[in-house]
Amino acid sequence: MSREFGRHVRGGPPASKKFDLDQPPMKARLYLMLPLWCLSFFMKLLHRGRLRKVGMEGIKPPYLLLCNHNSGYDYYVIFESVFPHRAYYPSAVDDFISREQLWRRLGTIPKRKYVADLSLVRRCWKILKQGDIFVITPEARYSLCGVTELMPDAVGQMARRMGVPVVTLKTCGHHIYDPFWGNRRRRWVAPMEAVMTRIYTAEEIKTAPPEEINAKIRAQLRHDDFRWQSENRVKVRYRKRAEGLHKPLYQCPHCLAEYRMQSQGARLFCGHCGKSWTLGIYGALSADCGETEFQFATDWYQWEREQVRREVRSGAYRLDCAVDVNDLPNPGGFVRMGRGRLVHNLDGFRLTGLRDYDGAPFEMHLPAASQIAIHVEYSYRFGQYRDCIDLTTMDDTRYCYPAGQDFSVTKVSLATEEIYVWLLDERQKQKGRPYAQI
Repeated sequence: MSREFGRHVRGGPPASKKFDLDQPPMKARLYLMLPLWCLSFFMKLLHRGRLRKVGMEGIKPPYLLLCNHNSGYDYYVIFESVFPHRAYYPSAVDDFISREQLWRRLGTIPKRKYVADLSLVRRCWKILKQGDIFVITPEARYSLCGVTELMPDAVGQMARRMGVPVVTLKTCGHHIYDPFWGNRRRRWVAPMEAVMTRIYTAEEIKTAPPEEINAKIRAQLRHDDFRWQSENRVKVRYRKRAEGLHKPLYQCPHCLAEYRMQSQGARLFCGHCGKSWTLGIYGALSADCGETEFQFATDWYQWEREQVRREVRSGAYRLDCAVDVNDLPNPGGFVRMGRGRLVHNLDGFRLTGLRDYDGAPFEMHLPAASQIAIHVEYSYRFGQYRDCIDLTTMDDTRYCYPAGQDFSVTKVSLATEEIYVWLLDERQKQKGRPYAQI
């Protein structure tokens, strides 16, 4: 990484130049969409995909399309589901590194994750009013373990204000095919399926309460890919099918040790107590010796959430570690900031450090009440394949790579959500309406 002041690797634009988040979105170019449509239908045939449409008779653009998000394969199904129409998609800023113009010509709109961005709402309004389709993934990141993640209430409020039909697209099997933790190794999965459902007409959405809209969206997008795989007897014969699964499953349910889980081939094992589990070809876990605590990885993941919830509500949760920090100011790529210190507790995130290139201090504070979730990466390719935590403001995204082994970015992700829900629950209790989404 170049240490020249304010410059990216390979002489990119200066770090003072930020992403242009206000640039008008481009409609997807037809010459780019034609090969993507062909590829989408080919992938559907290859994986014996099934797309079922419910209540979609007579539904034409404009409409708001809400999707669950399990892998990059989701977009093949989205392209097919809206065919022959073209759509617009918000996309994380790191997707635009070194390919901004191509991405914009595909109808994508750069966005920094988990910050209030009113300009995106205005763009959504404009796109829908001009008669097009706007696609949103309410979870705003890939599912870490193939199960529904936290969805913000703002989605229902936004859907109501747009005043157009609301459609959901739930996909099943995509996490099994290309899991977020899977080290970019795809498995052969067939068949896969998706359900596209019109849940509100333009007239219905205008009068529906936001709480009802949110509940309906969550119900329609609720999924559990490992359970779906087992129930539908979808085989995965890939011999290394469990490698990487220790990333979301970081705590041993037998001895309760954290950060000692490992994986190899089709097995998960704890480096502290030695207990091991095998991930079967139908997605179920079985202990190699003794009791099988959880049949599915998703149940194990939800148990970890409950463990973190208790830790948060007892006031015991805290992360304090050294981190290597990279900054992503614009599509030119990353600028190395240097070594810093990251503290995460019930007050939120605080990052401090000194820049490598000039020794000036840097600091970032994200209050817990403003942070509904955090984006994390496993073995991030732009960070020499290290796990990282993304801290985002409207101007910058700082990628923090914890040093050492006694940490889990999965736990940080769960804790961020649980702290937010706890704070919101406390406020709602004062109004006599406890909040409990998770």
